[in-house]
Amino acid sequence: MKTFKPLSIAIILSAVIMITPSKSFATSLSEAERLVQQAENAATVLKWEISLEHRKIKYSDPVTLPNMDLYNAAKHARQLAYNAINNLPAQEKVKLTKRMEINVDSHFNRSMAYIDALTSGRKIMIKTDDFYEVYRSNPLSDRSEQAYHELSSEIRKQALLLYRVYGKSTRDAILEKYKSPGEKARQSAKSVISAKIAIDHLNQSIANKKNKDELLLSAKQIESTVKQIDDENTRLLVQTKLDAALRTIQGNTLPETESNKDFIEIDVGSNGESQIDKSFMYLSDLIREAVIHPSQPIIYMLNENKDVLELNYETGKVRKLTMNLVPERMYLYKNELYVTLLRGSHSPNWSENGAIAIIDTTAFTLADQFNIEIDPYDIVADGKSIYVSSGSGQWSNIKGFSRETLLETSQSSSSYHQSFLEMHPNLDKLYVINTTVSPRDVSFFTIEDGKLGPGYDSPYHGDYPLETNMTISPDGKYIFNGSGVIMNASEARGMNMSYVTKLYVPFEEITFNMNEGYFYTSNGKNLDVYNYNTMEREKRYVMNGEIQNVFYQNGKLVILSVEQLYSSKLPKYAIKTYRVEGNRMIE
Repeated sequence: MKTFKPLSIAIILSAVIMITPSKSFATSLSEAERLVQQAENAATVLKWEISLEHRKIKYSDPVTLPNMDLYNAAKHARQLAYNAINNLPAQEKVKLTKRMEINVDSHFNRSMAYIDALTSGRKIMIKTDDFYEVYRSNPLSDRSEQAYHELSSEIRKQALLLYRVYGKSTRDAILEKYKSPGEKARQSAKSVISAKIAIDHLNQSIANKKNKDELLLSAKQIESTVKQIDDENTRLLVQTKLDAALRTIQGNTLPETESNKDFIEIDVGSNGESQIDKSFMYLSDLIREAVIHPSQPIIYMLNENKDVLELNYETGKVRKLTMNLVPERMYLYKNELYVTLLRGSHSPNWSENGAIAIIDTTAFTLADQFNIEIDPYDIVADGKSIYVSSGSGQWSNIKGFSRETLLETSQSSSSYHQSFLEMHPNLDKLYVINTTVSPRDVSFFTIEDGKLGPGYDSPYHGDYPLETNMTISPDGKYIFNGSGVIMNASEARGMNMSYVTKLYVPFEEITFNMNEGYFYTSNGKNLDVYNYNTMEREKRYVMNGEIQNVFYQNGKLVILSVEQLYSSKLPKYAIKTYRVEGNRMIE
């Protein structure tokens, strides 16, 4: 009888095991296929829920948000399916992923585009209503001009989202409901606002004692714009304003001006506006992120490459550190600059790993760099720990890493990916705002001895419109949101994140002058000055360039803006500094 050696038997058994699928694998595959089928069913329901023809039958107003329960059910089923797929071997994973992309992701992504478009459309509708309200009151007021520009900006900003909607009939219905009324309002007032702006510039030229012939030529050009105004009453109103300027030119009685100033300052409460133009320093780099030193004339910036820059805006001296990975965000705490480093792109469908760099700002050298098991999105620190939100994987966690050991020491409860973080000045609370969920929400986590503790959401869910930018006042009392909404930052849960009031206009950047009780916000070219005690706007300054960052430091406003070269109109980043006294910017 032929005998088998033990080694031969082992080889045969190994081959059998490799060929024969295990029971656990079969169970995993079966469970994954079941979850994929459930996701497909939920996605099909969602597909019909955003179909215009289906909505015409089901709803009196078809161009409205879908049933969010159906959306959330599809999102949950999709996540469960992907969780199961990720545990399968490569071949089965690829097969089921392809099936998900065709039968689930396509409908889910279309539903997100539909929801985003309606949310964007509502923003246009709000701006349209705001414009009509102030324009009917006084079409030649500064507020009407501002509302016109805000409406135009909103239409441009939201247009991309509106045109992403799948299906021409659905897309056309959304455009007709939201974009068309806004465009109609804008076009109906275009000649009026253009004439108003031109007359304001003419009056400015008169104040600057420009050549008389040039002034009269400008006035003649304005007259052609006035003739294009259809409404007779409005046309007469604009003509009266132009006639007043013409009489000033012809009579050669120029308005009184303060010759020692290069800007006009008008103090009329919340509608006060000023034109200002100052010398500045051009930068040779494109800037995507900037933070300022709390006391020194130093700004830390990220350029278009892998560089971290240190600029002394008084001396013009620049130092540069080049990272081995792409830096995305920075946070400065005492003498250390914490920088997130990316290995890939952010995605809701998978997770990436990344790294954190720590720069010693005294020597401006790389002190540490360590890898982390999440894709870093935003970052804050308190000296004991570094806290990082995730940029990928949908539902994730905010993680805390020990500054001493660089090891993970804590993590939050579930938090949505691509959320921004804001550290409370007391270093005992962390506020979080999501950027990819509608309606947007704010949440909160405690910090104790450098570790994340329990948290909870704000008491609202879509009650107040929120933008993605959020800042806590230096005294720790208030949370300022870019929409203009102000909330409490309270120790008491009943008051924490509760609504306080709303600013006159939304903002993109904000900085505080607590010594004199003022804060400054920017939106486009506009710089608004608010009284911190009353939250009332006292002045507005209109800058030449688009404001990207505004900082208050040691009695000065430091503004990073995008200017245009006079001849070629080439955009260039620039730094401007202004001395401020309360609500005034001083030459």
